[in-house]
Amino acid sequence: MRTITLIRMRLDPATKAYVARKVAEGKTSRDAQRCLKRVVCRQIFKILEHADRNRLENAENLTQAA
Repeated sequence: MRTITLIRMRLDPATKAYVARKVAEGKTSRDAQRCLKRVVCRQIFKILEHADRNRLENAENLTQAA
């Protein structure tokens, strides 16, 4: 997760703005990275949850077709 946040902090404009906003709130760079890790985890969880939901729907469709 650390590598993902470091790369995003260096390259992604939206992430740069997020980190700048957190630093402006008074957080240190490490605190901002910690917050960013939480954001990335939430994003990954949503992707996995969506993929799992699609897999279940496909399985239900297959059983209904049989």
